[in-house]
Amino acid sequence: MTTIKDIANRAGVSTTTVSNVIHGKTKKVSPATIELIEKLIQEMGYVQKLGLNVLNNTSSRMIALVIHAHRKYENSIISDPFYGKIIGFIEEKLQIQGYYIMLYSTDDVNKVFHTVMAWNIDGVVALSFSRNDCNKIWSLIHKPVISIDAYGSSQSSPFVTNIGLDDFTGGSRMIEYILGCGYHDIFVCATSDYGIDQTRWNGAREMFARLTEKNSSKKIRFINIGETTLTRESFYQQLIRRIPFPQKTAVFFLSDFYAIEAISYLATRGVCIPADIGIAGFDDITYARLTVPRLTTIHQDMEKKAELAVSELLKAIENPAAYTGKEALLDVILIARDSI
Repeated sequence: MTTIKDIANRAGVSTTTVSNVIHGKTKKVSPATIELIEKLIQEMGYVQKLGLNVLNNTSSRMIALVIHAHRKYENSIISDPFYGKIIGFIEEKLQIQGYYIMLYSTDDVNKVFHTVMAWNIDGVVALSFSRNDCNKIWSLIHKPVISIDAYGSSQSSPFVTNIGLDDFTGGSRMIEYILGCGYHDIFVCATSDYGIDQTRWNGAREMFARLTEKNSSKKIRFINIGETTLTRESFYQQLIRRIPFPQKTAVFFLSDFYAIEAISYLATRGVCIPADIGIAGFDDITYARLTVPRLTTIHQDMEKKAELAVSELLKAIENPAAYTGKEALLDVILIARDSI
């Protein structure tokens, strides 16, 4: 394996000079020497060892991608299509810029705090944390922190940027569409009643109230369907027992994953969608267009969300003194397919 000493011997310079070129410290190195060393690095196949950079005070080129898993996953968190896709986009875009990711997920936020303090990372991308927790991460390490889908209210931080989604509008837009399709009763379903689920529910509830002010017979109801397959199947069985419904009924799941699960479960038990019951989702994951019938949902651009997060992170790394945190909410689009 080629070493810095091998390159130094070939170039006729010191190992310190070679090391400085590798790490971009070239103020005192002539352009000709830089060109020679870079050429030898390519010719001799030198591969920089990153381990020491992670442990010492130099730039590690390592980004911590941390996920606060609020619910207990029956499988790995990466099996969730939303997280799998956005992790993939972030990793791809950071790799292009010469960075690596250290992935860490847990439902214990204190373990996240300890992890980011323990490693010499250049920055943090935090998925599904509260704004207060994101601010605390920054206060512990004083390195760039970019959050995705941060929730909760807190005093705005001048250091942390949040890349989110207009979840409120997404919830209201779907309810407007469902009511416009003639549905009378609507169940809004999620596995939690806080965070982005609460924001989506608030948008749905306010739009329902606005559009049904003079028709109090129409109903909307929020249902926590639980974190396990068993509790969710219990809800699906309740739906089956109530078919045919007295009034035209739809179920709006605040995540595509559960809408798709419901379509599969109901279809295998002879329920006809949307004739017996309408189903809608949120996120427009890849599988939403593969179901039978295809899922009506709210689309969010996950690649754009990842791209913006990486862009803001790099700005903060390159010029931390001038960087100011911000709040960016991406637009949503209603995708009308066949399940409503």
